[in-house]
Amino acid sequence: MRLSFRLLLSSLGLCAGIAPLVPALADPAPVIAVNREIGLSMTGTFRNSVEGFNSRTAESGGFGRYAFTEATASSSRYRTIGWTPGFQVDASAMFNAFGIENLYGALRFSLEDGQRNYKSRHRGYSSTSGSYEYSAGGNDTSNGTDNRGEIGKGFLLLSDTFLLTPFIQGGYITSGGDGDFGYGSGRYFAGAGLKADYALSSRLVLRGRFGWAEVLNSGISYTHQPRPLWEGGLGMDYRMTRRLHLTAGGDYSYISYGRNRDSGYGNDWESTFSYSSTSSALSNGLKLHAGLAWQF
Repeated sequence: MRLSFRLLLSSLGLCAGIAPLVPALADPAPVIAVNREIGLSMTGTFRNSVEGFNSRTAESGGFGRYAFTEATASSSRYRTIGWTPGFQVDASAMFNAFGIENLYGALRFSLEDGQRNYKSRHRGYSSTSGSYEYSAGGNDTSNGTDNRGEIGKGFLLLSDTFLLTPFIQGGYITSGGDGDFGYGSGRYFAGAGLKADYALSSRLVLRGRFGWAEVLNSGISYTHQPRPLWEGGLGMDYRMTRRLHLTAGGDYSYISYGRNRDSGYGNDWESTFSYSSTSSALSNGLKLHAGLAWQF
């Protein structure tokens, strides 16, 4: 957590350093103005994380009256679902430099902390003892942080009322319990995306974004391979005064950890055995946010 707050302080300091480089325009286009802000929002995040695991084993051996054969199978399901409160800090700048117009940079820190409902169910079967089943549930701690940065370039269209900004992104997510994107205590990610800002009026700007990233060392898979993270969002920015803006919106995220398979067999001097297993997991969520931003 200390690392996250250090990153937040560094981020705000960087944006403060960038601000003097932004050209002093009396009335920037609304779609440019919304990309020159530092904002604070309250958030509520709904997360649904699901994991499944199936396995089968077979063993035989012995001889004569001591010969035996045993088969087992099991199936486990885990789900964490619910809302957690939190907050989010955003800082972005759009400026001209090196003869290039509308260069874009942004930093974000968000935190969620609360409880979600945890459910688990396990079923099993053994050829020697029959079938069995048990389940558990209750509230479980769930928290996480999202630390990210974006760099891109904006392109003004439709008489400066529409701004398209492709960008590259990267960052680090942490989690406890089911966490921000599913499983594991901390993961780096990197990817790209596209932002769109459209000015309905001089005060109201509608905002949208779509992003993709690879989550490195995804944790749940046997091979720890990177897994894709998909994101999309819609929002609005309303200028109440020349500097003070009201912001609100929602962001959706989805990550699938894929289906992992493992199998094998072996034998020793008195028995042979084989096994196979599959596992899968996914996490999706919706983050709603509303707050205030200061245009610089």
